[in-house]
Amino acid sequence: MTHEIDITPKTHAINSLRKQEMPAWLAICELVDNSLDASAVKCDVVIDTKGKRVTVSDDGVGAPHPAAIVTIGDHQAEDRSTSGRYGIGAKDAALALGTSVEVHASRNGIIKSVFADFEEMVATGKWMARQSELACPAAPSGTRVIVSRVDKAIQVLPLVDRIGSTFAPALRMGRRVSINGVDVSPAAVVSVTNRREGRGEFCGKSYSWWAGVKDAADRTKGGWRFEFKYRVLPDSGTTRSYGCGAMDITNFYGVITLEEPDDADPCEKWEVSKHKTSAEELQQVCEQIYEHIKDLLEQCEAEHSLTLDHEIGEEAGEELTEAMAGVESMREKRSHAEDSRAGAVLPANTGVRRRRAANVQHGDGSITSTNPLTGKRFRVTFNDTDRFVQVHGNRQANVVVFGREHPYWRIFRSNADVVKAMAMASLTGQAVTSTDPRQPIMSALVKDDAANEQFFGTLGGIAAQFAFRHHTGA
Repeated sequence: MTHEIDITPKTHAINSLRKQEMPAWLAICELVDNSLDASAVKCDVVIDTKGKRVTVSDDGVGAPHPAAIVTIGDHQAEDRSTSGRYGIGAKDAALALGTSVEVHASRNGIIKSVFADFEEMVATGKWMARQSELACPAAPSGTRVIVSRVDKAIQVLPLVDRIGSTFAPALRMGRRVSINGVDVSPAAVVSVTNRREGRGEFCGKSYSWWAGVKDAADRTKGGWRFEFKYRVLPDSGTTRSYGCGAMDITNFYGVITLEEPDDADPCEKWEVSKHKTSAEELQQVCEQIYEHIKDLLEQCEAEHSLTLDHEIGEEAGEELTEAMAGVESMREKRSHAEDSRAGAVLPANTGVRRRRAANVQHGDGSITSTNPLTGKRFRVTFNDTDRFVQVHGNRQANVVVFGREHPYWRIFRSNADVVKAMAMASLTGQAVTSTDPRQPIMSALVKDDAANEQFFGTLGGIAAQFAFRHHTGA
């Protein structure tokens, strides 16, 4: 026998919903997003820290069904294009911030008010809210959402920055958002040279884009950004590098706008996540644009190359100078103690000698770092070869040269930590053993060519492991 059963969720599910990992700034963005979706020109956010209350008011068309804003799974979209998709955002936002919410919606001369106390729902076991209605012909349209008993710390200044960057597209179009009475300014548009722009379609969905070379002094992280409706989707290192292959995107910057017409059919709508933090198919869109910007990426990579060499060379050189100066100091102290005990002076040219190039190879764009106390110089640089690593030098100057064309350095050249680790391993592998100023500073551990090949083969194996982890995300 088959019969129907009631599977209405118990109100204790509210406790689970409240424990979601949703930061306060994102919750407030959800409420602002609802206001902009309702054609609001002005949205006011008030953070009442002492009263533990957050209020978001707008001058939009007014919510037609305010009860839907507090009903789990309900959605109140009308016949207009909105970024709302799931009927979840406002409820998630309210529950992420506090334990009660009231909505006042003014529309067509009628003010509808709904109050929901989630603590009361859990205590009584009933999904119940209170609604009232008041005729007020002179009342302007709009919606006000008040979340009370807020139990999350909200810092106003960081929130201003978040709102300014998240809703930059809306703010540039003339929409206004204020926080505690102060209007929020949109984040500055990143200035680029050699600008490109275009339009396209992906699976029937429209988009537009622009890209260029940003100033190296601009601290904004390079790569793609994505805009949808009135907001910017949050970015990450992964999304910024979509469709750029293994190229260096430090000086590249671009924006892709996901477009939807007001009368968009379902197949023309982009699938965004419930909190508008990501969208499907972004990587494929970037790959579709790649051929239009390939030479731009190559230009960005070339222009960043010299700057990168200088930065890594300077940073790694300074650290290696300090480290090797410490090793030399310890070696000299130990040597001096042994000489004192022996009562004799050892010949200056003792130790294992290694064949080394007579001249230090400088390499393009390298930096020499000099220790002011010891006078030692270390240089870490790159050249246009496929050699993994070479070490040249003497007691006054030492150079670690990595080949730009080696596949491992194509991946890790921008990672100063990896470069320093490999440079230090190379230097340590040929440690200081002599006081002869004419003798190369490196020798001891690597005593013959076979050992030398094995040592650098081991370094190559380490780099291969880095490369594997880089590509697999392990």
